[in-house]
Amino acid sequence: MAATGPLGQWFADLTQSVRQSDPVAVGFGIALLAGAAAFAAWRAWRDLHSARTIEDIPTSKIRSAPMGYIELEGAGKLMDGPPIVAPLSGLPCVWYRYRVEEQVTTYNRGRAQRRWQVVDKGESTETFWLEDDTGRVVIDPEGAEVTPKHKDVWHSSSGMSRAPLRTNFITAFLAAHTSGNPHRFTEWRINPGEELYALGLLKNLGSLMGHTTVDEDVRGLLQEWKRDQAALKERFDLNQDGRIDEKEWMLARAQARREVLRARTEQQQTFSEGINLVGPTNDSSRPYILSAYPQADIVKRYRLWAGLYGAGFFLLGGAGVWLFNTRFN
Repeated sequence: MAATGPLGQWFADLTQSVRQSDPVAVGFGIALLAGAAAFAAWRAWRDLHSARTIEDIPTSKIRSAPMGYIELEGAGKLMDGPPIVAPLSGLPCVWYRYRVEEQVTTYNRGRAQRRWQVVDKGESTETFWLEDDTGRVVIDPEGAEVTPKHKDVWHSSSGMSRAPLRTNFITAFLAAHTSGNPHRFTEWRINPGEELYALGLLKNLGSLMGHTTVDEDVRGLLQEWKRDQAALKERFDLNQDGRIDEKEWMLARAQARREVLRARTEQQQTFSEGINLVGPTNDSSRPYILSAYPQADIVKRYRLWAGLYGAGFFLLGGAGVWLFNTRFN
């Protein structure tokens, strides 16, 4: 029985329109649907494969973790030195991603259409520690599928539910973009101390690190000191004549050597054992995953997306088959 009502009439009109359409245009549409269906199938397989991988690999303790493809859980910690700071909020974190969008207006048949267009984006690639009760490893986030918990959104226009954090980044960005259009700032973060899940390739960098000589380290330290002449003179210009003479430079070299030797002594144990680092696998069948969610939640997320992409595959593929049969049969 033929369908009746507005929906049935719409479908009958669509069928008639396809039958009368240019076969080249219909063929192009079928090709697009086939490509989209293939992508959906690949994403469904990838997400399902990721879920099964997480379920199949046992969680290791950091101290006893074997080299290779492993699964770890622990807390993200900042390394010594300058902190990692999220550019929009100015908050310390171990990882961030941000996106800046501008609202643009286009006109189609006299009707205004507004959309958000990405004008700037970035992502942290700095390393940080993953630490459990047995030890710690370095995490290199570059190339990972990162799932953070914290997400903040600010707008450059009024009418917000809460006041935005007007950081130097946002102020400078708006000053450089004088279009007057509204902007939307989105930031994702993983905060220090937050529990993390990591699935990736664990390797020891002890044999891969390029060990420099003491003299090379001394020359590098002296070059670093030279870049700050005021501090160099304050420290080594003993006769206060405004320059570093030969004797004072000899003292500077001796001090640089002492500092290099002391630093090497402090790091001797670390370098003798090497540095364990978790990073990408460079193997499409072995995903590199960092997540602030527990394993069970990650698996549910991947299975949900696998189901949605699977449904998309059947819908897109069915639409392509219907187009082909309607126009060419």
